[in-house]
Amino acid sequence: MAPKRLFASKESEESESKRRRKVVTIEKKLEVLNCYDRGEKTSVIVHATGLNESTLRTIRANADKIRASAVAGTSASSSQCSRARSLEMERMEKLLAQWIQHQNKENVPLSMAIIQAKALSIHNDLVDEEEKDKVKNFNASAGWFARFKKRYGFHNLKMTGEAASADVEAAKTYPDTLKMIIKEGGYTSKQIFNVDETGLYWKKLPNRTYISVEETTAPGFKASKDRLTLLFGANAEGDCKLKPALIYHSENPRALKGYVKTFLPCYWYSNKKGWMTGSIFKDYVGKLEKELELYCEKEEIPFKILLILDNAPSHPPSIENLSSNIQFAFLPPNTTSLLQPCDQGIIKTFKSYYLRSTLTDMVARTQTDKMTVKEYWKQFTIKDALRFIKESWEKVPRKCLNGVWKQLCPQLVYDFFGFDISENNYKASKECLVKAKEAGFDELEEKDIEELLESHREELTNEELLEMEKLQKAELEAVASRPTAPTPEPERILTKSDLEEALSSIRGALDILEAKDPNINRSATQN
Repeated sequence: MAPKRLFASKESEESESKRRRKVVTIEKKLEVLNCYDRGEKTSVIVHATGLNESTLRTIRANADKIRASAVAGTSASSSQCSRARSLEMERMEKLLAQWIQHQNKENVPLSMAIIQAKALSIHNDLVDEEEKDKVKNFNASAGWFARFKKRYGFHNLKMTGEAASADVEAAKTYPDTLKMIIKEGGYTSKQIFNVDETGLYWKKLPNRTYISVEETTAPGFKASKDRLTLLFGANAEGDCKLKPALIYHSENPRALKGYVKTFLPCYWYSNKKGWMTGSIFKDYVGKLEKELELYCEKEEIPFKILLILDNAPSHPPSIENLSSNIQFAFLPPNTTSLLQPCDQGIIKTFKSYYLRSTLTDMVARTQTDKMTVKEYWKQFTIKDALRFIKESWEKVPRKCLNGVWKQLCPQLVYDFFGFDISENNYKASKECLVKAKEAGFDELEEKDIEELLESHREELTNEELLEMEKLQKAELEAVASRPTAPTPEPERILTKSDLEEALSSIRGALDILEAKDPNINRSATQN
């Protein structure tokens, strides 16, 4: 009898190890990705799932492929895609998932019936009339809904009932709860902050302008649908505006080529959708902590902050462990429209100023540079939008920043005599209308301006979802065509000779004015 082998060879050990390797299902991988989306740490996920760190890193690195497999109809218990599905179904579910994420971001509750209706609507728009007879009938059944939730890892969608409206009762009781938190923490109005996101169609005019009408009939991607997300924040005192965060669908737009992003007026982030995510918000909180520390040091107050947030999916509970100096307080569900300070007037005031700044610049450029409105709008870039975002945020008055806390913390609001947020927004809208008419949009009315300001919060239409899909596809193709190690864009450099040339030009311009100006006092003032 041959003797037993006491030690296996290295090759046999490796072979045995491969045979014992744990198979991770699509469902498990989606669960891991959702944990990362919520901002959870790798160590926490390791403990919760039982997977090792290297496996988690591999899953995270292949996130797009995993989600693509799920979209393609892979069974939740499988470890790889094995069943093909129709192109229309794949696209429909992908667009539907984006729509659901957008509704969640806006705190819009969803029922199964609402999701089924949206799925049917998107599917019908994707299938041409001539092809409907060839495509298998789709009725958005309860069975399909259950499988769709598994494929995308949606665990908290309501199965029955109607979408809930704002919770008036919770909005009545929460201010007293918050008052106790403020008292126990010893917070002053300078130390209490609120931040909130909003969408901004940064290149959009009222629907009845001829530019908007032309875009409606023009083929291809419409510039007016180019959306970004902004996050604004300020304290209840109204004397501290936080640097906004901006999330755009492009990491390096052509208009910002060579600019250092740390010097932009906003914290710059990017993802394919241009939406806030848990990971982005987590990074923002890190930057925010440094900004708040400097403010407290300047005001000579203790560095302890109460930050009030809504319960959007992009604000994961795990952020509570990010800073020992920031306490987070979450508003009750479905009370944002009733309590959230930023939603009580700050965001709308900003958008009114943004539209006014845009129209004012349009009038000035068309008059002095002799360009048409259409030419101006064609060359209007994200760089211009950044300038007006900075300008408009600076214009939001302190009275507004404090007054919007009336519903949530009335004890912190000062009695600014003669100031009314609604009246302030009305005046800004009237000024927008005046500038629009100066630009040649004579048929516009006040309701058109109001409609435009409200449109930034509108639900994504099927057309907008399809346009976003087209834009994302183009971006992926552009990334795929780049070399593996792209040469970094050279940063802009302001040299001493550049400064000398600029100052010389200014001096020359002032000399011309002095030589031609008959008013010697005015010329002396200019110099």
